[in-house]
Amino acid sequence: MSSPVVVLKDVSKSFDGVTVLDRVSLSILAGEVHGLIGENGSGKSTLVKILGGVHAPDRGSEIWLQRPNGLAIVHQDLALVESMSVADNVGISTGFERALVAPISSRREAGIVRSLAEKFGISLDPERLVRELSPAERSVVAILRALRQLGEGSRGNVIVLDEPTAALPRGESIRLLELLRTMARNGTAVLYVSHRMSEVLSVCDRVSVLRSGSLVATQNSAESNESELTHLMLGYELGEFYPEKHVSANEAVRLEVRNLNHGAIAEVSFSAKVGEIVGITGLAGMGQDDLPYLIAGGRTRLNGEVRVDGRSVDGSARSARRAGIELVPGNRQRDALWLGGTAMENLTLPHLAKLWRGLRISAKRERELAESEMRQYAVRPMSPSLEITKFSGGNQQKIVLARVLRQKPRVLLLHEPTQGVDAGAKKEILNVVRAAADEGAAVVVFSSDSEEVAQLCHRVLIMRYGTVSAALAPGEVSEERILSLSQRASAGAERRLDA
Repeated sequence: MSSPVVVLKDVSKSFDGVTVLDRVSLSILAGEVHGLIGENGSGKSTLVKILGGVHAPDRGSEIWLQRPNGLAIVHQDLALVESMSVADNVGISTGFERALVAPISSRREAGIVRSLAEKFGISLDPERLVRELSPAERSVVAILRALRQLGEGSRGNVIVLDEPTAALPRGESIRLLELLRTMARNGTAVLYVSHRMSEVLSVCDRVSVLRSGSLVATQNSAESNESELTHLMLGYELGEFYPEKHVSANEAVRLEVRNLNHGAIAEVSFSAKVGEIVGITGLAGMGQDDLPYLIAGGRTRLNGEVRVDGRSVDGSARSARRAGIELVPGNRQRDALWLGGTAMENLTLPHLAKLWRGLRISAKRERELAESEMRQYAVRPMSPSLEITKFSGGNQQKIVLARVLRQKPRVLLLHEPTQGVDAGAKKEILNVVRAAADEGAAVVVFSSDSEEVAQLCHRVLIMRYGTVSAALAPGEVSEERILSLSQRASAGAERRLDA
């Protein structure tokens, strides 16, 4: 058996008297991919921040690293500069290893990146701009940056990957997971933090499970399964995961999109009926990520028409909101939350006009509204005055949904609604989406998660280079067909581009 390169013993951490980690002990071995799973709020992020030196553990905790400077962390937010090249993004982490006033050698930097990439079987042009890369390639750049930061050699090095595939479709995730196995074979230890159980089981040698700040198990992946790990993570059986696909008796078309054009989006048309959930998906970069913002007025459309209940909606966000269109963005921290506010402030901002009493807002009514929404959507902890940044990703997403759904939308646009969310919170969120459709909203889900789209949506549209290339009617929708059509559309387009 390989020797440990990281050992944690009785690691604890409390914030304002609240215990976040409680005597966690685990080891990570050289050449091992070690999975770390748990619900949002279970303590994973705090543990990673302690390893990275952001937080100091409580007294009595012990942390040992074989190489004190041999640990690097790749966060879900990759922190890449899109206008810079691959080589520049990789080299900037070490100051390009040059004297303060010495010039940067582009040739030398490109050579270093090629050498690192070849070591792990990666083909990547050092001179390409990051903005031109696929999501998986961007993750690879962040990993190469971490490898350079660690320096020569692999023995004793540890790379922590925090949700590296959260925004990736399955095909691109597989490419990244293959890289992790190559890194492990070369002696690098990998701590892999993820909510995707199937990926954890496929790539990890061992898996540690956190629940409410405590380590409840460390198991060999080959001897475990998704059901067992989910039970350990949640402390209860999850049961039937996806909600039933109720079919609305109302055949009225609520949302119509006609000949929408903008940048790479070309002549996109589709509709969604009252109570219907429509999925729009495709491989990375095919245009499905731009559509919700064009419909909701977050980006200016070149031409085309959007109609709600037969009435035209111009391209402004104000007009879209007035027509009953509500959007839950894919990047909730950047586009949907006030990070300087509390949970209560984030929940009540759109409703302040109803909370005025005399010349000021009624603090009592504001708190009552926040508590009611948090209780209805099972937000944990039940602390309206707690800073929004102290809530886990899943509970932040519930707060965004609660605020949006209180507006009683006619059209609900969801961009990657369960990205970076644990299994328990994901089930709760999908049930909320199903309930919104049952109440009459036309729901459109824009997602790269083919399983989620197949299980949740009545109809599914496949995007290819900015256009709708295929449509699956009710009864035709399955994950296999979605993947097959997505890959076929991409391959067909590539053949025509090469001709």
